[in-house]
Amino acid sequence: MLSLFLLLMLAVSFSVGYRRGFMLQIVHIAGLAAAFIVAWLYYEPFAEMIQLWIPFPQLPAESSLELLNEAFGTERVYYNGIAFVIIFIVVKIIAQIIGSLFDFIANLPILHFFNNWLGAVLGLVEGLIIITILLHLAALIQVDFLQEILQSSSIAQWIFYYTPIVSNELRELWLQGSWD
Repeated sequence: MLSLFLLLMLAVSFSVGYRRGFMLQIVHIAGLAAAFIVAWLYYEPFAEMIQLWIPFPQLPAESSLELLNEAFGTERVYYNGIAFVIIFIVVKIIAQIIGSLFDFIANLPILHFFNNWLGAVLGLVEGLIIITILLHLAALIQVDFLQEILQSSSIAQWIFYYTPIVSNELRELWLQGSWD
């Protein structure tokens, strides 16, 4: 079921990118990059703050479905990941609002065919990056039901472990947090 949902999300991202076109999709990719960079720069201090508000969930001792522990292994990573995703989402929403000011770019008389298809490819890339970040966040939440869903989806597993650059960078970034 999760695999079907992920494929649907990628198809929607492709379609949105096609509709936006290459030029407008470049604006949205820039917003995605800005959100990633801002989250990367500020997740550690924010992680220290949120550990006072968000409890660390524990899987039952008999649970064998610990994608988090396989991939990361510590409570610190949980808070680093939550902080990163919160900052990422807030900045991405702000970037989307700013990006919507540039909707007129989509109507510029550029080569329509290439504009749409290149936009679709960039839309797919944007969707894949966002899904990768959300799957990494989901892996941090130690709830049996959620862990079972993640473990049973081959597409989620593939995105989690094999998305070029992003998956490895997220794991490295969240593991390197320096606060205790």
